Amino acid sequence: MAFKRFVIDGFGQLELNQVAFPRDGRVEAQCALDATDFATVPAENGMLLAIDRVNRAVKFPTAANIETMPVALNYTTEHMYDERANALKDFKLERGTFYPRLGFLSVGELFTTNCMGYDSDFADDDAVKNVDLKTTAVYGGISDEGAILLTKSAPSDGPVLKVVEKTTMPDGQFAFKFQVLKA
Repeated sequence: MAFKRFVIDGFGQLELNQVAFPRDGRVEAQCALDATDFATVPAENGMLLAIDRVNRAVKFPTAANIETMPVALNYTTEHMYDERANALKDFKLERGTFYPRLGFLSVGELFTTNCMGYDSDFADDDAVKNVDLKTTAVYGGISDEGAILLTKSAPSDGPVLKVVEKTTMPDGQFAFKFQVLKA
């Protein structure tokens, strides 16, 4: 089964629960969205993205490029573009506008997002929502679409996140709280 994005209303949202990168400077904010990767899709908060510092570009992480590029969490400050659409779910970052702000994760940090998807480990969105976290471990890792890939086994490449709680975003949409096991 191919990667399937978890259905949300609008774009990915992010809540930083317990992270240090905004305070200790582990942030990248001087690279533009890659012209190829982001030609037709926006960057969303909660995405895991690869940073190509040589070319000053932000790309989707792949098994091939994460060996040479660090992966960071997109936590760009939301901008209000339209007073009729000013919720967190309405924010997206398109190529050619602002540079994204990405934070380098460390072990133990916690954040909440609904920017996720799955492949063969889950049948559909209901299976994701109804997973029993006390009996089934759910992990997060990179996907070549930026959204966090949910799996039932720890990823072997890139950062390893563990779902520690089912929760909601401020607007009531379903979300997971992730803890970083490997940065």
